[in-house]
Amino acid sequence: MLVHHCYRPPRSATAMQLIFWQCYLRGVMNRKRSSIHSRYRKKFYNDLSIEQRRLRYRRIPRVALLSPENSPWRKLYKSKNDQAFITATGLNVSSFQTLLAKFRPLYNNLSPHSEDGKIKIIKRKLEGKPRIMNACDCLGLVLMWTRTRGSMFSLQMKFGISGSSTNLYIRFARRILLHIFSTDDNASISIPTNEKIEQYKQAIKDKHPNLDGVWCAMDGLKLMLDRAGDRTEENMFYNGWTHDHYVSNVICFCPDGTIPITCYNVPGSQHDSTIADWGNIYEKLEKVYKKTNGRCVVDSAFCKKRCQFLIKSSQQDPEGMHENIVNKEATSLRQCAEWGMRAFQSSFPRLKDRIRFETNGERRVILKMCFQLYNYRARTVGINQIKNVYMPILQQEYSLN
Repeated sequence: MLVHHCYRPPRSATAMQLIFWQCYLRGVMNRKRSSIHSRYRKKFYNDLSIEQRRLRYRRIPRVALLSPENSPWRKLYKSKNDQAFITATGLNVSSFQTLLAKFRPLYNNLSPHSEDGKIKIIKRKLEGKPRIMNACDCLGLVLMWTRTRGSMFSLQMKFGISGSSTNLYIRFARRILLHIFSTDDNASISIPTNEKIEQYKQAIKDKHPNLDGVWCAMDGLKLMLDRAGDRTEENMFYNGWTHDHYVSNVICFCPDGTIPITCYNVPGSQHDSTIADWGNIYEKLEKVYKKTNGRCVVDSAFCKKRCQFLIKSSQQDPEGMHENIVNKEATSLRQCAEWGMRAFQSSFPRLKDRIRFETNGERRVILKMCFQLYNYRARTVGINQIKNVYMPILQQEYSLN
């Protein structure tokens, strides 16, 4: 129910796309699953005593930590202060409590531990010692993990738990959130209703009178990725233009700051237009156009030609006064997609770090959770630059206690 797999090709993949993914899967199968870190193969390390090895462990032991009952997180949680909650978790008190009410039953009835040692969620056995961490601690942990960068040392100090427990419960909470968001309208990534699209079109037309029928803007986002150990996999994620390794994503943004369509966790060697084609984004935008005459603004990188559902902004001014005005307004509107990319990355500073390369599907779980959590925050908290500019009537006032 809560198990997620790595990225798979679309069902309507062409022959070239299938060859692409066959090469990728062949590289995955050829990797050495049980590799040993180089430090454990060195004679110097093997000759060290237990005490000397402990000095080199990058962990904070339990004896140096506060108990979870007296941790800084518990102090913040008991304060019920909106300003502190938004800074630490990205959610205000009311949205956090609403999410916690759905999170608590799953947390209390499921366990991240399994007999075979693999990371999967099983039904919890009620016998044994009670958990030190409760549901609000686990939810706060995964939310603060998205709001921080670097090592887990700071989270250990804030929550009073060891390093292994920190990693385990973050993985556990990510899967619980995905299960909750799958049925939560506030977090859903789906095409809006026709009535909602008409509101978006009117909001954009109020700012840009010459853009008829535009309801969203789209752009690509690249997130840095660790280098793969296998050469085939490395080439899949290597971008020759920037000479680095990435995970590519294409995202649409509505005037209220939410994400209605996205394609994510694609190897960084692929072009944004190719990703939009493989992820059926063009097909979804075309369906919206046929129903509502709604159009999407993109830049010249999206090379889909002869389609009425896209308006492209060009760096060169086209001929004709009206075309020139439309191009300038489309360029101005496309700025909201840049705001959306900035808002998404600033909401989750963890994604600014290099994502760890793995083939178990954990990267896809992280990205999907972040996209849904972004929508949840945009709809419940309301702090969003795109919404403030294009739909200020929806902006709610929050009193900071």
